Formats: sequence, structure tokens, C-alpha cells
Amino acid sequence: MSTAKGEQRRAALVRAAAELLQSGGLEAVAHRAVAGRAGVPLGATTYYFADLAELRRAAVDALAEADVARMTAAVDALPARRRGGAAVARMIATLLTPDEYGALVAWYERYVLAAREPLFAAAARRTNAAALDAVATVLERSGVGAAPPPQVVLAVVDGAVLGALADGAGLTGVRSAAADALTVVLARD
Repeated sequence: MSTAKGEQRRAALVRAAAELLQSGGLEAVAHRAVAGRAGVPLGATTYYFADLAELRRAAVDALAEADVARMTAAVDALPARRRGGAAVARMIATLLTPDEYGALVAWYERYVLAAREPLFAAAARRTNAAALDAVATVLERSGVGAAPPPQVVLAVVDGAVLGALADGAGLTGVRSAAADALTVVLARD
């Protein structure tokens, strides 16, 4: 049976691990670093989590849930009205890219991790499914006629984002690259 203090401590560890994952990648999520960031004794990490993989998975799951919540809130607030392709492209590029550079990089790292680390795959699938649903809803509510399938839209955005990240673009540049590529695709229809 868990206590309120125990739940708070576990939540603090997950938050700390998620922050470390965003700022420094998977390797930054180590027992000592997480405990230090959470302000708890080192032993708490192994008390609340069976091993480092479980702690990392909890951090990945927390980030995925935050991404799903962010996309869901944005789509829920979107009124239905006709929009041009460029406006829809900017909207989708913004929707599919977190508001902070570290969160954006962590998003794409999670996808790559899912291929190598099966314990991260469920979070990546959840995020991907939410992204596909969000794209479908934006296209529908924006009155985009013969739009490409959401999978194609997501692939275009992902490719543009990864290319922009490789070129050293910041968040604004990444979003611009994704919107520009998607505008071309949406203009073809």
C-alpha cells in the first residue's frame, strides 16, 4: 500500500527523470542524477523503481502523456472553419513540435529509442497515434479537401524536422521547415 508521501516522492523522481531526459538525453537519466534533481536520497530511486530501465520508462511515459495532453488540448480548442494550406501547414507544424527545443529533441529521441529499446515502444506508439488523430482532426476542421492521409502529413513533418535539426536549426527554424514542406504537399491537392 502506498502512502501520500510515497506517491509524492515517486512523482518527484519521475519529474526529475523526465527533465533530465529532455535536457541531456537517455544517458543523463542515472540514479544519482535523478535523486539529486528530485531532492531525495539516492536509495529512493531503487526503492520506487526496480531498476534504471523502469525509471527511464516512467520518464518516457510521463513525457508522452504530456505530449498527448498538449496535442489534445490544442485540437479540442480548434474551431471548425475553412483555412488555407499554408495556415493548416503552420498549425500542424506547431501542433507536432513541442514548445521547447529540448522537448522537441526528446520527442524524436523517443521514437529512435523505441526501435532499439522495446520498453519505450508503447509510449512512442501512444504519441504517434495521438499525433495522427490530431492531424486528421486539424485537416477535417480546416476543410482541407483531398488532403493526403495523416500518415503522409506526419511523415513529411517528421522528415522536415529531422533535416532541420541536423542542419542546426532552432525551434523556429524547425517549425518553418516543417510548415514549408507541408505547404507544398497540401498545395498539390
